[in-house]
Amino acid sequence: MLNEFLLSLNFGLFVGIFITLFHYRREGASYSFKKSAIAFVVMISAVSIAIMIATGTIRQISIPHTILAATLLVAVINAKGNVAKLSKPFTK
Repeated sequence: MLNEFLLSLNFGLFVGIFITLFHYRREGASYSFKKSAIAFVVMISAVSIAIMIATGTIRQISIPHTILAATLLVAVINAKGNVAKLSKPFTK
C-alpha cells in the first residue's frame, strides 16, 4: 500500500521536475551551453524515471528517494526552471 503511494508520488514529482524545466523561458538571459546541457540531462533523467515507474520497471521505491525528488522539485520550482539559479549558491 505504502509502496504504491510512493510510486505514484514519485511519478508526479519527476513529471513536475520535467515540466518545470521544459517550460523555462530565458527572457533576456544569456545562453550557456553547459547550463543547458545540465538542464537537458536533468530533464531526461526525470522523464526516464517517470517512464520507468509507469511501465513497471521500477517496482519499489523508498521514502528517502521520495524526499530527494520532492526537494529537487521544490528547488527547481523556486528557481523557476533556471538551472543557473540552482548552482548560484556554489559560485563566488
